[in-house]
Amino acid sequence: MKKFFLFPLFLTLISSVRAHCPLCTGAAIGGVALARVFGVDDSISGLFMGAMVASTALWFSKLAKKKINFKFQDAAFIVASFFLTVIPFYAAGLITNVDMVKSMPEHHAMLGLGVFGIDKLLTGILFGTLGIWFALWLSDAIKENRNNKSLWPFQGVSFVVIACAALSAFLWGVIKWM
Repeated sequence: MKKFFLFPLFLTLISSVRAHCPLCTGAAIGGVALARVFGVDDSISGLFMGAMVASTALWFSKLAKKKINFKFQDAAFIVASFFLTVIPFYAAGLITNVDMVKSMPEHHAMLGLGVFGIDKLLTGILFGTLGIWFALWLSDAIKENRNNKSLWPFQGVSFVVIACAALSAFLWGVIKWM
């Protein structure tokens, strides 16, 4: 019965916050699911997980700004969201053990990051988190310079899609080159 009453309250909060849209977050989650289902490389799956990390963190940061606001709040939320995603993935065995990656970097890692024990999934999550954070920052900066006017409707979403496509193409190229 509680869920019946809490769900409309949750929807009311989402619509009143006007934060980074849930569509961005939902698209990132859908991208992860599709990538895994079709056997896409872990680095590209991780890219979409990183997009989910960044968009969710920025969404909650804007929600929190109604109550608290401090310098580097977005960065703090992104770092917290990153670790709250990566640590359970590592504990569940989705991210390859650091020692295993170091012992076989050519199999488990890319871009020379195996030396540090960073596997393909974690590499993708890092690229996705940083890339989407930058894309959304760029979109907000352009909007701010234009007196809060976007270049086109859904500018933020399109920047995220362009960043995901560009980073996916880059990682795919690295995979094919290796």
